[in-house]
Amino acid sequence: MAISTSHLFVLLSFAVVMSAPSALATNYTVGDDAGWSINVNYTVWAQGKMFNVGDMLIFNYPPGDHNVFKVNGSDFKSCTVPKDQNALATGSDVIVLAKPGRKWYICGKEGHCGQGQKLVIDVMDMGPANSPLPGGTPPPPPSAATKAVVSGQFGFVALVVAVLGMMMI
Repeated sequence: MAISTSHLFVLLSFAVVMSAPSALATNYTVGDDAGWSINVNYTVWAQGKMFNVGDMLIFNYPPGDHNVFKVNGSDFKSCTVPKDQNALATGSDVIVLAKPGRKWYICGKEGHCGQGQKLVIDVMDMGPANSPLPGGTPPPPPSAATKAVVSGQFGFVALVVAVLGMMMI
């Protein structure tokens, strides 16, 4: 059974629309040109940036000079290196922000965290219509009118595919 040109167009349009959310992810090079190092104010660096689920943090530094540990809030505050995990130490470490909430990172090299080589960020979860929901806060219950419409990205995709399909007929 051959696929008609109109059906192929609809399928390709669907594929493009479905891949769009991944294009919204942002790669953040921690510290920008200064990289992951001492003598950088990472609080100032993070100000004004909106970190979302799916974004990536890239920690660049000369291998051997630094490392990266994901820690909890109390270990961040006290600059305590966790004993139950290995450091990221490639010099180009990538962390995908997979869940919403507060995230803490430190350098585990002696004295570096105490000199400010630590980063705390809040990761947002993108809710309906791409409105940020802090810490993954659930959206309010949908109204009766909203319930009648298919919600979320799949509803939008279905609408786009339906309109494109009608245009091709």
